[in-house]
Amino acid sequence: MKKIGIYGVQESTANNKVEDLYLIVDEQSICFVVKNHINSAYIAFEYFENTTDQNGWNQLLGYLQNNSKLIQSYYRQVQFVMNTKRTILTKSVSTGGDAFYHNEFSLVVGTKMEEELQLQKIGQDQVLVYSVPDALSILLSRSFPTGKWINYLSSLISSNQGDGVCITIFNDYFILLIIQNGKPHFVNYFNKNGDDQNQYLVLNACIQANIQPKDTNLNVIGYSADRDLWMQELASYFAGAQMQHAPEAGIGATLNADYPNHYYAPYFIF
Repeated sequence: MKKIGIYGVQESTANNKVEDLYLIVDEQSICFVVKNHINSAYIAFEYFENTTDQNGWNQLLGYLQNNSKLIQSYYRQVQFVMNTKRTILTKSVSTGGDAFYHNEFSLVVGTKMEEELQLQKIGQDQVLVYSVPDALSILLSRSFPTGKWINYLSSLISSNQGDGVCITIFNDYFILLIIQNGKPHFVNYFNKNGDDQNQYLVLNACIQANIQPKDTNLNVIGYSADRDLWMQELASYFAGAQMQHAPEAGIGATLNADYPNHYYAPYFIF
């Protein structure tokens, strides 16, 4: 299950906690990302593939207890980061909030038994609504009682301040984010298909948002030359394209040297 582990020097002690842990979860993996909050350097990274189905959290968390070098360390704060397709971006309302958000989520995504809905504000007038499996929430809270849930898209949006198009690529899906007038206009998860279909999904979303790619910059996070050939042609439609990699400070230089295709860049946006 453990695919990669890179470790720097952790400085936190029981009485002086200077590092934050971001525990990033999707259906395929759980990642530990440790960041020093004083100098903003990333100092440790572990990536565990979830080879069971998404309901097998007990098995995966048991494996982490025995194989993670980071799970027992001291942290200033712990953030559980949910990266899930079961997320919607909707308008913020001042009255009837929870009922409105739950109804909106149910209409767009559908509800499941044994999951809880979480809300996260984006700016002044938007809200992310997303689901967390009950079993996962319970298990993580046992290991990290002070941990708080955030949504991956909130960090992705915060890391893309300027107007433009951002594509964040994972193994078998990608996230498309369009920023207009300084706030998210469109965000969605797409399963990877053929090269032509992937390009069509992006360009069609631009058309629906009244964006001209030739006048728009493209930011790509997680591009792999071996895996994502479709991105090369897609980038040619845009005014400019940036392939984002992990920051060089801390363990970033080692990560970028060992994995030059920016494969793990999506986990370093915090």
